[in-house]
Parts: sequence; C-alpha cells; structure tokens
Amino acid sequence: MKHQHGGNLTLVAAKYGLDPEKIMDFSVNVNPLGPPEGVKTLVENWVSYITVYPEPYCDTLKEEYASRLGTAPENLIFSNGAVELIYMLMQALRPRTVLIPGPTFREYEIAARAFQAKIKQFRLAPEKSFLPALKSLMRAACDVDMVFLCSPNNPTGSLFPQDFLGQFLNFCNNRGVFVVIDESFLIFHNCWQELSAVRDTADNRNLFVLQSLTKFFSIPGLRVGYAAAHQDTIKYLSRFQPPWQVNALAQASAAEAVKDKDYAHRSRTFVEQERMLLAAALSAIEGINVYPSEAPYLLLELRANLTAPFVADELARKGILVRDCSNFAYLDDRFLRVAVKDREKNRLLAAELTGLINSGLQM
Repeated sequence: MKHQHGGNLTLVAAKYGLDPEKIMDFSVNVNPLGPPEGVKTLVENWVSYITVYPEPYCDTLKEEYASRLGTAPENLIFSNGAVELIYMLMQALRPRTVLIPGPTFREYEIAARAFQAKIKQFRLAPEKSFLPALKSLMRAACDVDMVFLCSPNNPTGSLFPQDFLGQFLNFCNNRGVFVVIDESFLIFHNCWQELSAVRDTADNRNLFVLQSLTKFFSIPGLRVGYAAAHQDTIKYLSRFQPPWQVNALAQASAAEAVKDKDYAHRSRTFVEQERMLLAAALSAIEGINVYPSEAPYLLLELRANLTAPFVADELARKGILVRDCSNFAYLDDRFLRVAVKDREKNRLLAAELTGLINSGLQM
C-alpha cells in the first residue's frame, strides 16, 4: 500500500510539461477563497517566526480553540497535520483489529497496517448513499478494538446523522471499542458546531475526534491539525508526541485564522452555493452520476465508455487535475472526485468534462 493523494503539482507539472501556477487543481479539497487576510499578513512576515522556537505543545492554540469548541484545553492535542495524529494514535494504542467502513480515506488503513493491526472491512453501498445501517455497523464493531468513521466522508461527501452517531458511540463505549471520528471537512458545514462530536469527548474515554485546519483555512503547506479526546487519553497520547511538532508560523496562522468570523461565514456560504451549482452542472451531463455531498467536493461515477484514469489523464493534459478514486476501497475505475472551486473554474471543469463524456458516448 502506498500514499496516493491529490495535489502533487510538482510531479504533474513535470509529467505534462505544465506551469504549476497555471494548473487548476480540483484534486485537493481546500477552501477556494484562499487563506484569511490575517494569515496572509503573517506569512508575508515569516522571517520573525523562524528565528525562535515555537511553543513545544501549542498551549496558546489549545486555549484559543478550547473556548470556541466548548471544551477544555486538556481535551485537545495539536499536531503537524491531522494525519500525523492517526499514526500517533496507532502507535500509542496498538489496536489488534480495526474496523474501517469504506470507501474512505486510505491513511486509516495504511497507518493501522504499519502497526500490525488487522483490518476488518465494511462496504458502504453507493445505492444507500454510502451510509450504513446502524445495526449492521454495530454487529461489525462487536469484535474489534477500534473503528474509523469519516464524517463527512472522503471521498463520498456523506455525513453520518447525529442520532446514528449518538447510538453507535454509546454502543461502542459500553463495549470498550475505541471510535475515531474524522471531522476534517465538517468545519465547512454551516451547522458544524452542532454536528461535531467534540463535546462528547469530555465524558467518553473511547472517543477521538480529528479535525484539520489546513483545508478550511487553505493552508495545507503549513500542516496543522488537532484532535479532541478525554483528558486521560490526551495525557497518554502526549507521551508519544515529541515537542515542537507544530512550527511557529503554523501555530500563529491557526490562531489568527480562527478569529476571522466573517471569513468563516463567507467560506461556508460560498462553498455550499458553488457545490450546488457545480453538482447541477455535472448532473446535467449524460454519462455522469453525481452523488449527494455535504463536503467541499463531489464524487462522480462515470457511466460513459470512459474510465477515471483516462479522464483524469486527459484533463491533466489541459492543466486540470481531478482525483482518480480507483485506489479507494470498493471503488473501481469509474469514480472521480472533484473539489469545489470558484464559479469560473467550475464552469470550465463542467465544459471539459462534457466534451470528454460526449466523445466517450460516441465510441
């Protein structure tokens, strides 16, 4: 198994002879509005942040985010991106068997296998909008040590209902099954605070909630994320985290970004509106099935005589990157994921896809 993600502009530019600055990257799901203005100012003055050590364990960030999340600083841990916490968790807890409903983010499985965990797969059916039946998922969780849930799920965009999650978390907690909920894209949702499971971590020792900051604040190059869990879990996990994991510029940017409430509101409104328009435009193309999404991306299924690798390659030659999803569990070479961008870029993507799909239907 290898790490295969979108966003490798250097590799793509070299492969197709493109200018990296002119590539339209629909393969990564970051905020199309770009970073908040305050973060841009910090980055312009980056020199002052590399001449001193950062806070070893992000204490200022913990205080800042705890008050906004309705939890305590002792319930938070920050890291060099949310993915780092997945590996740290595997190293610390060493689960024997991990349940991973898929298709979903591949790093859960890669990290689990890296620490010799056995993987128990659970197929999320497209005909059921990639959402499992509660009783079926409970049965699957009976003989495992850990469960990974991604909500909204990557790459499907499906969101687990609150009542579903509540019942499942109670079920797992009563049986000592540790649940990891990845909410990296939930912050894009207008009701994210009500939907988040962060507050449940104060009383549930078997719950770990991941959240990424790089996607919503459009700073993936800085790498910063965090998790919320019971303070005893955080205390134990901290033993496996070296100091200074999050650099000073990333810490300062994360602290600055969260203060801009207008940016957050504009971002959620913009993404929701543009996702609806993009979904409508792509759904109008004969030969494409667009799955419902509550995330800043859409999962597409090709029904024309074309494959996802071919379409991705043809688009890349024109400087448009999309995510070929054929390496996700339970998805084949008919699936693509596209991020939501601005109106002009979305229209261009729809136009190029229309041309490709029409050529495929005529084959």
